[in-house]
Amino acid sequence: MNLRVKEVSVFLRRVRTRIPFRYGKAVVTGLPYAHLRVRFEPEVVGVSAQALPPLWFDKTAGRSHEDDIRDLLRSISIASEVYRAASPGTVHALHQACEPEARRRGAVEKMNGLTAGFGVALLDLAAIDGACRLSGRTFHQGLRDGLFGLTIPGLPDRPLDRIAVRHTVGMADPITAADVAAPLGDGLPETLEEVVAMTGARWFKVKVSGDAEASLDRLRRIAAAVDRGGREYQVTLDGNEQFHGTDEVAAFVRRIEAEPALANFWRRTVWIEQPVERGAALSQGTTGALRSIPRPVILDESDGSDDVVDQGLALGYGGISAKNCKGPFRTLHSFGRVREKGAVLSSEDLMNTPVVALNQDLCVAAALGIPHSERNGHHYVRTFEYFSPRERDAA
Repeated sequence: MNLRVKEVSVFLRRVRTRIPFRYGKAVVTGLPYAHLRVRFEPEVVGVSAQALPPLWFDKTAGRSHEDDIRDLLRSISIASEVYRAASPGTVHALHQACEPEARRRGAVEKMNGLTAGFGVALLDLAAIDGACRLSGRTFHQGLRDGLFGLTIPGLPDRPLDRIAVRHTVGMADPITAADVAAPLGDGLPETLEEVVAMTGARWFKVKVSGDAEASLDRLRRIAAAVDRGGREYQVTLDGNEQFHGTDEVAAFVRRIEAEPALANFWRRTVWIEQPVERGAALSQGTTGALRSIPRPVILDESDGSDDVVDQGLALGYGGISAKNCKGPFRTLHSFGRVREKGAVLSSEDLMNTPVVALNQDLCVAAALGIPHSERNGHHYVRTFEYFSPRERDAA
């Protein structure tokens, strides 16, 4: 199926968090979401949406959230111009024709790979949505039938109908009631202890910092909360680029292994996500330290172009993340590479909320058979507060 982009409309909606979300050096108390409505020929409308968070796409010192918002919106503007000028083609053909030029223009404006590719990702998601609407197919059916102009070896026969929530434990999240000075009283769990008791969560994504002492102390408290009652659970650790090199990560892991209070917690830890800053993460000196870490270390923020997955696997990384903000075709490319190597493709989050961003993200994970996914929006955002009454009824 061939499409031509006729018109791109961009809408912003501000979302406030119910509790602060701290990852790396960023503390999120509110952020805008960009929603795209794209009109195509043949006549159909496709939609997409993503958050515009601080200090994730570009962590250059001295940047503000306003700088990030400006560049991400500019990335959308550039991609919209490039896609509108393109000849009709399948969704994948449009991506292949437009991505290089959109990235080139972004680089001219000093955007890094993640930022320059953001607009492309949103246009691709909207084009997939439009193609699915025109054909009456789901995303998985479209992949299976070649609707988007490419084939995906190893695609599961059917999408998952259940995906486990991997609950994020941010660096500022309260662990016990003693950490809460003024309870919200909004009916939702606020502390990690309440999350465990009220939701039955079995997967956790725990943020750690490069401050080993502070991280170890916090991990002890988290482990005590999730170990209670002898329950089954699994953990992933996320460094959000807080370490300067893999040797620092290896030293931190040795300290975790030496902690009796973390023995059960560490046994249940399945991988460590992007602990090293992206400027050093893909250096040749990483391989030895990676081999000494007895858990897969996977990439996330380093993934600014399609070739990163191959670079990372060659260096000894154990996998890479899937995120719609990096683009559905990036995820499909990574799916093929990690499948060949027996590596990890993890479903990660950019604080997705319903309806568009969350549902499209889960759709990709379900189609590729990824059984659990980091979820932030369900915890940090009281979702329907930013919906109008009409939208609440529709949702």
